[in-house]
Amino acid sequence: MSDTGGSPEEAAQDAAWQEIVANFGERAHLDDEDLQEPVFTREPYFGDDIDQPFEPDPDVYLDDEDRFVPPEPEPLPRTTPDRLIAWLGLLGAPVVAIALFVVHATTGFYVPGWVIDILVVAFLAGFGYLVLHMPREPRDPWDDGARL
Repeated sequence: MSDTGGSPEEAAQDAAWQEIVANFGERAHLDDEDLQEPVFTREPYFGDDIDQPFEPDPDVYLDDEDRFVPPEPEPLPRTTPDRLIAWLGLLGAPVVAIALFVVHATTGFYVPGWVIDILVVAFLAGFGYLVLHMPREPRDPWDDGARL
């Protein structure tokens, strides 16, 4: 940092840096007020004695009739047999294929090719059936799917 006759701002910055470098490693000067111990006051939260157990005031808390009672859960929707078969084809065929692959890899059991073909057709048929029977519009045009 050299003083090359720049602007007054640069000269002030250079002086500030030189002061920082000159005082580097020295202890900061503190007033006597800064060295005093802080005074902490202990204010109890529940009455005068903190060691006593908390007993709620019955007038302050809600009555049983004012408490929220959650509604009974709705039963799970039942699906039609054709959709159930489609879901089994869509999800079950890959699971069976992976299980057959593991059995073949560990024991050497030969899996006929037609079994794999049936699993592929079941997967594709289940996927196609579910896509073709998807609803085209929402059940309620104003329903965004959010539940409270």
